[in-house]
Amino acid sequence: MSNFEEATRQLLTIPADFVPYMEKHRLYEFFYELVTQLLIQQPDDPIVFIKQSVQHIVRKRDISRVILIAPPSFDKMTLAKILQKETGICPVTLEDLYASSPIENMCHCYDANEIADRMKKLLMSGILHESGWILVDIPRNKKEARAMQYVGIIPTHAIQIISSSVEDKTREKTPSLFRIVLIGPRGSGHRSLAKHVSERFNLVHVDFNNILEEACLRETALGEMLRMCDHRCAQKVKSETRVQIIERYVLESNCLNRGWILTSYPKTVEEFKLLDMISTPPNRVIVLKIDIQTCRKRLLNHECNFISEHEFSCESSVTDPEYKLDVHFNNYKDIIEQDLQEYKENIDAILQYAGETASIINATDERKSVKERLEACLMRPAPSAKPRIPYPPPIIDPMDIEFDPDDEPDLSIFDDIRAPKPEYSFI
Repeated sequence: MSNFEEATRQLLTIPADFVPYMEKHRLYEFFYELVTQLLIQQPDDPIVFIKQSVQHIVRKRDISRVILIAPPSFDKMTLAKILQKETGICPVTLEDLYASSPIENMCHCYDANEIADRMKKLLMSGILHESGWILVDIPRNKKEARAMQYVGIIPTHAIQIISSSVEDKTREKTPSLFRIVLIGPRGSGHRSLAKHVSERFNLVHVDFNNILEEACLRETALGEMLRMCDHRCAQKVKSETRVQIIERYVLESNCLNRGWILTSYPKTVEEFKLLDMISTPPNRVIVLKIDIQTCRKRLLNHECNFISEHEFSCESSVTDPEYKLDVHFNNYKDIIEQDLQEYKENIDAILQYAGETASIINATDERKSVKERLEACLMRPAPSAKPRIPYPPPIIDPMDIEFDPDDEPDLSIFDDIRAPKPEYSFI
């Protein structure tokens, strides 16, 4: 019996590249929406229904549908208007449903089913298809919520306002399993920010420089090859080898189960494309926006305690004579200039490749504000954008395509002899 259970458990193991593929093409949301509509409408011909609903579902995935839940003392309309100003989402209140009713029906005493039906008619009119909607004071109770659910009004977000006395020390319910690339120049604080995020969200901090040193110390063929380089071997290792080191590390169970945040890589757009081709590519790209001159000043003001390997500003040695500090070799002026120049030359190409999938955060303010912005960015959904394509397929000239007698015929020739298909309407 135990052997059978063990064999079954092994068969149920999901390959590491399945989840990134589903996230990249947003298959979770697609199939959730598809199955939800099938179960609610229960069409006579589910195949025709699926065909007609595919395009509608693809558009609907990017439309925010929000329910706002708050105590009576909270000004929900003000918050809804702020969200409308920031995101373009349209508030819907009971008054809007009353306004859509006939003049002779002015009792305004709708039951749960009537509210759900009127909300369904409002959504099917197409007025809110582009903007999305946020319900204010709707639903007011469990019965109304069930009635709306029954007719197919399903939100993408539910915002609940709770008492400020409730403390949230850890972020346990994060939106997804993060695989983050945090990009920033030296001196931007990207590694300390990554350490903070890894503690806050229980992620694995993967710093390329550290895992490169670990790979150098291992008794493997790769480690032997790396030891043949000098202490600056990171600049001599081929891009394919670097990404191989990263892929091996992030495919370990710790990273697969908890997620990770990567720093000090990629440094070029070619490395970014290679990173996107691994089994578990990043699903969040965050770029720290900061002036190079500020980074240079910070780095030149750093000294290191070689015993504890902690870095301090130069003012620390003045205020506390017990510190025995020296300049780390990475903070020599020529090395700093070289690293900053390399970042400056490559960041525009990286941003162009990342496109709308990248989130840019201002990192020039004090550290606490930057941390808060970074946390807020991660708690929001990932940017709605087309997936990055490392190497797009070649463009095919239609004139180069030869007709094949075995090609599928044009099915439209059968339209006149087929029975008409049922037409379905969608919310």
